[in-house]
Order: sequence, then structure tokens, then C-alpha cells
Amino acid sequence: MKNWMRLFLLGGCAVFLLVISTAAAPVVRQGSGANAAALQALVDQFRADLGGANNGVGGSFTTGRREINWDGVPDAFSEPNLLPLDFFNINSPRGVIFNAIEDETGAALNQFSVSATTASGVGVRFNNLNATYSAIFTTFSAERLFTVKNAHMMEVNFVIPGTNIPATVSGFGAVFTDVDSATGGNRSLIRVYGADGRQLSAASAPVLDNGLSFVGISFNAGERISRVVIESGNAPLSATNTDGTGGVDVVAMDDFIYGEPRAEQFHEKDFDGDGFADASIFRPSTGTFFILNSGSNTFNVFSFGANGDIPVSGDFDGDSRADVAIFRPSTGEWWVNRSASGVTVAAQFGSSSDKPVPGDFDKDGKTDIAFWRPSTGFYFVLRSSNGSFFSFPWGQAGDLPVGASTAP
Repeated sequence: MKNWMRLFLLGGCAVFLLVISTAAAPVVRQGSGANAAALQALVDQFRADLGGANNGVGGSFTTGRREINWDGVPDAFSEPNLLPLDFFNINSPRGVIFNAIEDETGAALNQFSVSATTASGVGVRFNNLNATYSAIFTTFSAERLFTVKNAHMMEVNFVIPGTNIPATVSGFGAVFTDVDSATGGNRSLIRVYGADGRQLSAASAPVLDNGLSFVGISFNAGERISRVVIESGNAPLSATNTDGTGGVDVVAMDDFIYGEPRAEQFHEKDFDGDGFADASIFRPSTGTFFILNSGSNTFNVFSFGANGDIPVSGDFDGDSRADVAIFRPSTGEWWVNRSASGVTVAAQFGSSSDKPVPGDFDKDGKTDIAFWRPSTGFYFVLRSSNGSFFSFPWGQAGDLPVGASTAP
């Protein structure tokens, strides 16, 4: 096996493995341009940061990204009509749900709006709300724009497309139009938060009067974004808020670009990260895993293991996806191919008569290597958090541990 590491436990004594978790600096892309062509290279760089293709609408994938350019929204959900907050999870499933954030006036009604097209006759670039807007706003992808009604702040929450399963993404970016200020409460910016509620990073959209600005934040060391807060200018779009009058800075938004949503929490036997268990088998005669990915209706064939090995299920690297893994009774070895990195890790822990019972016993969000010993009724657990192990009695001869993998 290529690209692997190994940890041995010899003579009944633990070899301690210190696991140090470090957060990588975010990758921030910021820039502005007078038109779409001037901003294109920067946006394409952010797309490359996320990796993979645009996955479009529906399904669930292990790589790639999603994009919203607003232009496919039908007239029934554009000005003067409202856009449902879950339009891009129900009508056009791309795994996002919007919420408005009230400002000091408390006027936000959790409503959203997409500008009309030329053909509709309503008025482009929110001209129907204020006659000055079509002159100050431009588009990155013609011809619709987006705004939150009665507020200038909103949040984006992620789910597996078409479901209510909370999800996370590797990055998020947005195009703003007519950003006039980069200071104080007038800034246009995005803040990204992890599943634990902590702010991971924040970045402002550069100033360019009557132009386009882009800001995107992504992570390449495993950090995941569960929520994004967006500030666009300092006032909502309305008939009474004219840009540059009385300190007003109105800003509209164009394309949203974000990593493929992946289930926030691990679900047993979920190899593709869509929150659903995937049908999977291990063929001992050839040492091969066959996995049917529920999110994309594709399948993977993975050579891993040998005759006599026992397949085990778990998220050993904490990326909310099941890892391909086996327990080898003949040597008491565990072999895990980490889905996050492709690195294979081996550990010697147990003997031929032990029953593998992996699970998260130390509450660190990762599956621990563990077994139950029928001869003594003891559990033995190798902590993923620091490499130490502990044991405790629970059961007696003749019992069967719940969830134990059995020999094929």
C-alpha cells in the first residue's frame, strides 16, 4: 500500500501517538474590476481553489462546487415578487437556505429579491425600486442581481441539496456591485463560521464605485464552513435610499460560489458525505470494496484488504465521511484509508479472537479503533485524540457487543 503510516502496540503497552490539530490560514481572494471581464481571472482562481467542476443542480458529490448566478430564477420569483428563502434548496436544489439579519431599525422580514429582466418590463438592476440603481449597479453574469429586502445583512446556511441535513462547505465567495466604502459599518464583507459557532475568518470586498468587487474565503486543510454572514453596504435597497445621499451606501450582489455541501455530522456507512448510508460490500476473495454512492448514483471499486479481513465502518479522520477500513484478525492489525487525504494508516491493536467495535469513545469527532474481548468481557479503546488507550469491563463470555463486525 502506498502513502501510509503505521503505529504499533507491542507487548501490551501503548505506543503513544500525539495528535496535534493546527488550523491553516484561510485562502482569501479579493479584487475588483470595472466589468465582468476585469474580474473573471480572480473568480476563476477562487473556483480553482475549491477544486473540481460546477456540480449544477441536485445530487451530492465528494468534490467540486456550486454556483448561483440568479439568472435562471423565473419571473414569478423575481421583482416585483419575492424569492423564497429556500428556493435554492427546494426549487433549484443547490444546498443553501437564506435568512435576513435585522439591522438597528428591526425592519427585516426575512424576504429576498432578485432583479427583473429586460424582457419583463419591470425595470433592470432594481431600477423599479429606485430609478438611480440601474446606473450604479452592473452585473457579473447578466442580467439579474440579488438583495435582501429591508436589511443589508443576511446569512447563508448550508444543507445537503434537496434535504434538511445540515452541511458544511470548504469555501464561499460572492460578487458585489458598487462598493463605495471599506471602513467602519459601511463595509461590504463576508464572515465565515465553523460548525462549533466560532468565526473562522472574515474579509471585505474591495471598493470600486459603480464597478464589481469579489471576495472569497476557502480552506485547504480540512476546516469547514457551516454558516456565512454577508454585509452589503450600510442600507437596504429602497425608494428612499439613494446611493451617496446622507451617507447611504447601497450594494447589490451577483454570483455566489461555494464548495460542494457535505454533511456536517458523520452518518454510519456514508462514504460520499451526503448524510445517507451508502450500500457497500467487501469481497474477501479479492480484497475489494464495492461502494454505491447514494448522492450521485455512481460506484467506486477499491482494492483494500485480503481474504480473512473484517470490514469495519467509521470516520477515523473526522471529515464526516466513512473511511475504507479493515481489521485483520490474524495479526491484530487495523488498516484505514483516510478519505480526507488518501493516506493509509495501520495500527496493531487486538488479537484473532477479539471483536472490532470502532466508535467515537473520546468525543473528538473521530472514530476510535476499539475491540471487545469475549474471553474477559473487556472493551479496549485506542483514543484518536492522543494515541493513548484505556480498557474497562462490560459484558461476559457469551455476550455479543452491539455493532460488532463479524468475520466473513
